[in-house]
Amino acid sequence: MSSIVNRRSVRSYTSEKVKPNDITKILTAASWAPSGNNLQPWKFSVVMNDEDLTQKLSSLTIYHHWVQTAPCLIAVFLDTKTVDTKIQGIYLKHIQAIGAAIQNMLLAAHEMGLGTCWIGEILKNEHKMKKLLGVSNDFELMAVISVGYPSKDTIKSKRRDISENILSWL
Repeated sequence: MSSIVNRRSVRSYTSEKVKPNDITKILTAASWAPSGNNLQPWKFSVVMNDEDLTQKLSSLTIYHHWVQTAPCLIAVFLDTKTVDTKIQGIYLKHIQAIGAAIQNMLLAAHEMGLGTCWIGEILKNEHKMKKLLGVSNDFELMAVISVGYPSKDTIKSKRRDISENILSWL
């Protein structure tokens, strides 16, 4: 529970490179997320050794001033070839699986001392992202995760009392 309670979104990174082996561990954690019928509908595109591409990708978000400093960006995609996107409930089930995979990534990175931020705002530029990454239209962009070593202490955060979130307890 410690990783869940203490993990925070990190928007400031050192220039230290992230080890490819650490990224492999993060992606392995993602692959162990639950998914309907074990379809594992996720695919990833990792950018960590191409500063020019990182700059171009970061320009697609309003957060470019800090995204461009991330040593690694991981684009997370839904593989639409393996899932039926026409049936709303089924489609949502696969999106939930992607969310679980992303959460696993964030928690695994935190355990390794790496900072992450789940970037959803960049979805508005999905077509440009896919073009820059050379990804076909068979894949739907779900998020970009920035990964790196935090350059400052994590900020404190609060949550509402759990009683404010419970609609009913029968």
